[in-house]
Amino acid sequence: MDDVLVAGNSLQGIQEVKSKLMGAFKTRDLGDLKYFLGIKITRDNGIMYLNQGSYLRKLLRKFKMENCAPVKTPMLLHGTSLIESKPINGEKPYRELIGSLMYACMATRPDICAAVNYFSQYQSNPLEEHWKGLKRILRYIQGTLDLSLCYTNQSKSPLAGYADADFANGSDRKSVTGFVIDVFGNLVSWCTRKQRTVALSTTEVEFVSLATASAEVLWVKMLLGNLGLPLKDPIPVYEDNQSCIHSSKSWDQRRMKHIDVKYNFVRDLQEEKIFHVQYISTHDQKADIMTKPLAPEFFNKHRSSLGLTIK
Repeated sequence: MDDVLVAGNSLQGIQEVKSKLMGAFKTRDLGDLKYFLGIKITRDNGIMYLNQGSYLRKLLRKFKMENCAPVKTPMLLHGTSLIESKPINGEKPYRELIGSLMYACMATRPDICAAVNYFSQYQSNPLEEHWKGLKRILRYIQGTLDLSLCYTNQSKSPLAGYADADFANGSDRKSVTGFVIDVFGNLVSWCTRKQRTVALSTTEVEFVSLATASAEVLWVKMLLGNLGLPLKDPIPVYEDNQSCIHSSKSWDQRRMKHIDVKYNFVRDLQEEKIFHVQYISTHDQKADIMTKPLAPEFFNKHRSSLGLTIK
């Protein structure tokens, strides 16, 4: 059994597609979209909201956290000591909870991406402190069940990307890439991902993150073109590291020659005026929330900038 969405700018075309599907398969027309794969869709005065409150309430009950006290952020700003923490492999449903949280952070909750990504690294041998960290994410969810991802008809830039990175804060010294992609001011793609190699500088780690985000921006650009919205102007991609921006325009052979050639395509995009890499301050860099734990005031600011609001 499969759930299918049909969308288009022509009501007649939508009806024709539905008629052909219903003629070939045993299907039911459920009318206007209200729920899809555990996501509640509501519309109000031209604004669409995506919410997984029902799914997340079931998740809290499943892991016996429905009466837990809420917290303001999904991760502690400063990590706790793991020296005296004991292994819990096989004792707690660690992987099961990671998988359940992963669906939420991929669908409507980009605000928990950094936290879920961090704790997913320890699935093979989790410790008690890691389990407490996972439960903290549930405590954060307890206080934000009504948070919805909001989509409006803003007349902003058709496409924009934001790239950021957290430099070598993991025990393996590998950095974390984070990016968010906006279409007409609305969040459509986001990512938190550990980089595969150890970077030697903040410039290098930010450049790798910029290239990773650029690849996603190119894909969204192609998708928009297929939907009848070709983009001609340079696409703004925002970065908060001035040295990285300089490297995208004028290559420093002495300092950057060791970087894998696959990341250097971002320079060609800049030279061909497909992209325009622009500086944005760290305080306004919304991708910052995708890379590391933040203080509550900055976390709330960036969460709102992603379009997450109470509905």
